[in-house]
Amino acid sequence: MKSVQFSAFGDRDSVSLVDAAPRAVAATEVRVGVDAAPLNPSDFLLLDGHYGIRPDLPSPAGAEGVGTVLEVGAAVTRTAVGHRVLVLPSGTLGTWQDEIVVGERYVVAVQRDTDPVQLASVPINAATAYLLVDFAANEPEGAWIVQTAANSGLGAFVRVLAARAGLRLIDVVRSSAAAAALRADGAQYVVVSDDTLGAQLSDVLGEEQVSVVLDGVGGPLIDTLLPHIADDGQIVSFAALSGQPVVVPPRLLNFKGLHIHGFWLNHWLKSAPAEEIDRVYTELIGLVADGVLRTPVEATYALSQHVEAISHARRYGRDGKVFFTATDDGSTR
Repeated sequence: MKSVQFSAFGDRDSVSLVDAAPRAVAATEVRVGVDAAPLNPSDFLLLDGHYGIRPDLPSPAGAEGVGTVLEVGAAVTRTAVGHRVLVLPSGTLGTWQDEIVVGERYVVAVQRDTDPVQLASVPINAATAYLLVDFAANEPEGAWIVQTAANSGLGAFVRVLAARAGLRLIDVVRSSAAAAALRADGAQYVVVSDDTLGAQLSDVLGEEQVSVVLDGVGGPLIDTLLPHIADDGQIVSFAALSGQPVVVPPRLLNFKGLHIHGFWLNHWLKSAPAEEIDRVYTELIGLVADGVLRTPVEATYALSQHVEAISHARRYGRDGKVFFTATDDGSTR
């Protein structure tokens, strides 16, 4: 089978397309033919050696996707050959290849007929957005939440899910152009992380304060947000695009009683009951099938075009996501 693999962390020249021998399927595993898989920022963090896992090298790449079950182990009960499934992130990489063998815990049946490319980013981005918004589940309707890095694919999912939950969301972006694009797409409260951010937040909030901050940036940006967070407010760190940590002075952390959480989807997938995982993903699949959640697609590539695909996906300022798809012309099965 064809497999995009890398042989050194932080070396872009080490990524290549190889012919790899398929692995045998154990009793509780399934073999999935991959129909579509996104190229995510987290994938590049892993390739660069800065992610939460460091596989033995050489290693296949790709953490999520959607595909068709080709083979099941003798003890598998959650799926069957021919079923379309989501492939969830786990310790097993390899959605940037023709097929992947994973534990049955890490596949979820797709019961709706919809575009596999749209489904392919449900396992990470849509689920992360769903669980981040859930940090505000106990807040009253109309509570304010903030998200940084708001012009990402994940940010688009957060906007939809926050609105469905009755929350008011402030989107923080890096530039006026990004802010204009979000407003044109229907975002109501958008601010720019420049020297006037504090004043912009005051204009939006008035005398009110923010209950939950969903932060994917870290670093100095948090300093400006802190005065606008309510007592007992929450900061949820799920990424650090600035490369800097979330730092909260004790006078605010202690006297305001702030709560700081780290979030990584993989932890939830390891610990949540299988029934809860199925419930969350089934709901998200339905939202995608109904057109409520949608990922802008900038380009699709075949595995044989991996150099172009990776270069495109690493490019700043894209208007949509980049995907690998199953056939040589960049389409799905």
